[in-house]
Amino acid sequence: MSSRRRSLTSRLVLAAVLAAAAACGGGGDPVIPPFSPTAGLNNFAGTDSVGNPLPPVPPGESNGYFRGTVLGPSAPGAGNDSLATAPRVVGARITAYPALSPAGAAGPLGPAVVEIFTDAQGRFTLPPLQGGLYVVTITPPAGSPYGGVWVTATAHSTSHLHPWWVVLWRR
Repeated sequence: MSSRRRSLTSRLVLAAVLAAAAACGGGGDPVIPPFSPTAGLNNFAGTDSVGNPLPPVPPGESNGYFRGTVLGPSAPGAGNDSLATAPRVVGARITAYPALSPAGAAGPLGPAVVEIFTDAQGRFTLPPLQGGLYVVTITPPAGSPYGGVWVTATAHSTSHLHPWWVVLWRR
């Protein structure tokens, strides 16, 4: 095969991959290998309850943990306080993987360091983690009408002061 034909074939394959990624909503997400713990899950940026970026990480990362509540989306017309009316997701699996590079989920991940499940109120509290960058996956139980998500977060001495409200997407 000529180098020109190989180049054209490579470009067509790349275009097909990019088109497939865009069709799946992955236009701005990092490319995740299919064997990754985040494969099949959606990535959402972390924000506070009004959509502002999360507070900066204090200098000198130290050990910390994450806590929060996993919910499904509120039903239409459920009222103004959607967090109060949203169904709690019981038994969702929360797994933390250390990010081995600053690229987060787009780079290599270490083996899972913790796996827990949400309680009867959809709440979770991870045990203390060594300070640093983690990819945390939230996977609903089998048979759930919701899809899973993942987020990149830094564990530090005050990370638990900002509880997560994770709203899963409806399949």
